[in-house]
Amino acid sequence: MSFSPHLRVIPVWVRALAGVVVAAAILAIILMIRGVPGQTLDGPGFVRLAAQAILYVCMIVLFGYVAATGLPPTHWWRSAGQDLRPAQPDLPLTPDLHRFVALLRERHPQLRECWFLDAARPGECRLLAIADDGTLAAVRGDWDIRRKDVRLYLLEESHRTVALAWGRSSPVPFGVWDWEPQADALAEFRCPVSGQTRLAQRLWSL
Repeated sequence: MSFSPHLRVIPVWVRALAGVVVAAAILAIILMIRGVPGQTLDGPGFVRLAAQAILYVCMIVLFGYVAATGLPPTHWWRSAGQDLRPAQPDLPLTPDLHRFVALLRERHPQLRECWFLDAARPGECRLLAIADDGTLAAVRGDWDIRRKDVRLYLLEESHRTVALAWGRSSPVPFGVWDWEPQADALAEFRCPVSGQTRLAQRLWSL
C-alpha cells in the first residue's frame, strides 16, 4: 500500500557528488587545453582529443544539471528510458496535489482506493475515491480538505454511483463512465464532462 513514485528528487549527497564530478571534468578540460600547444597532433590524435573533450562536456552538462536542480536528467525528455508506448504512463501529479492526496489519505484511511484521473483540460485536478457510504459521507462533511481546484469524485461501492464530494452534483451510475482496466494500476474511462476517453492511474489500494 504505497503511492506511485511520481516525484523523483535526488538526495543532497548525490547532488554533492555530482558537483565533484563536474569540478573534476572542468579541471580535466583545463589541463587538456593547457597541454595542446606542446603536442603534435596527427589525425588519430586529434580525434582522440576531440572525443575526450566531448565526453567531459557531456559530463559537465549532465552532472551539472543534477547538482543544480536535484532532478535526474531524464526530466529533459519525459519518456527517456521508457518504451514509446508504455503500459503505465506517468500521469502528471504536482507536489501540491501530492500533499492533498497525502492529507486525504491521512484523514480518511478507510478509503479503499484512490485514482488520479487524466483531466480533459489543462490545470484540472481530478480524483476518484472508492469506499462505502459511511466513509464517503465523512469525506463530504470534511471541510478541511475542500479545494476549489480539485474535483474529487466519490464512488459508493454498494450502489455503484458517483457524485462530487463538494459542490452541486447528482449521483450518476458508474456504468456511464465505461471504466475499463488496462493494467493492475491503469484504466481507461469516459470523462463525465467532455465524453472523451481518458486514462486513470491508481494511487493506492487497501
